[in-house]
Amino acid sequence: MSQTHVYVGCATAGTVDVLAFDPQAGTLTPAAHSVEVDAVRSLAADAERGLLYAGSSGKPPALAALRIDPSSGALSTAGTVELADNTAYISRDADGATIRSASYHQDIVNSVALDADGLPCAPATREPSPGEKAHSVRSSPDGRFVYAAALGSDRVVWYSVSAGSLTLAGAVDATPGSGPRHLIFNADGSRVYVVHEMSGEVAVYQRDADTGALDELQRIESVPASLGLKPGFARTSGGPVPGPDAIWCADIRLGADGTYLFTTERSTSTVSTFAVDQTTGLLEYLRTTDTEQQPRGAAVDATGTHLLVCGEKSGHISAYRIDPADGTLTATDRATTGAGPLWIEVVAH
Repeated sequence: MSQTHVYVGCATAGTVDVLAFDPQAGTLTPAAHSVEVDAVRSLAADAERGLLYAGSSGKPPALAALRIDPSSGALSTAGTVELADNTAYISRDADGATIRSASYHQDIVNSVALDADGLPCAPATREPSPGEKAHSVRSSPDGRFVYAAALGSDRVVWYSVSAGSLTLAGAVDATPGSGPRHLIFNADGSRVYVVHEMSGEVAVYQRDADTGALDELQRIESVPASLGLKPGFARTSGGPVPGPDAIWCADIRLGADGTYLFTTERSTSTVSTFAVDQTTGLLEYLRTTDTEQQPRGAAVDATGTHLLVCGEKSGHISAYRIDPADGTLTATDRATTGAGPLWIEVVAH
């Protein structure tokens, strides 16, 4: 019998929490004891190998490989390696051979090689910098290129991949002061979607599979004027947060079938929903929905029926049923997490 477990990285608590999720009922239930991961910032899953990776900005920064018990969802440490720099974001390459890490405060991308079992097998290496305040890094679905968003430089770059190492191959500039933050691909990798933290825009790019190049097709607002927000600003280490009146977007997620796209905004604690044109990949803004306080992380479950959102300030995670007809979000359940939940990873097994 298949099961779905939800893993929540809670930075303040220093834990990865485990919940069972029922996609039929939309319910969340505590499933196993939390695992301690100091200053955990982000997660990435390898469901086939039964592994969950956790990126930590502790002292020292580290990448932990956690083994998933398929029956209970419980986690146990399988391997750990130090990262060269603090991390804001991790992701697994398409071939499962490398974990990439983006370091916001060190303006760099780290790479960690994995062995045949998916465990870290070599020290982290620094790759060419994508620019200031690197906030995300992801492999294209075909594995030929790796893309990184540099929030402080208002730039998205792409690297060519050779024997696991990266070489800068090109870049596209965003609007000055917009702050490209997180990026995702559609299923076939022909489109890249980027949410901009400080302007609230979502950019849609066409991707050339041969060269990796990005060509902007659309730039659309995710934060309606009715929310009354002004442009945000890039955070510095120890500096102030943008505050309640400034745009402070965080995550971006596509539904499992690519029909709907979702973004989170932290100052107003909302989620915006877009319809995705299945031919062009262009977006149509639909609506904005209230959610958990300061929603930094979101995820769509494997069935594509629910959106999960965690509130960094609320210490909770909520599940919302996605109406297949119009993308309306209806709350189905809410569960307590450790303090400071930042990241959600959903594993069906």
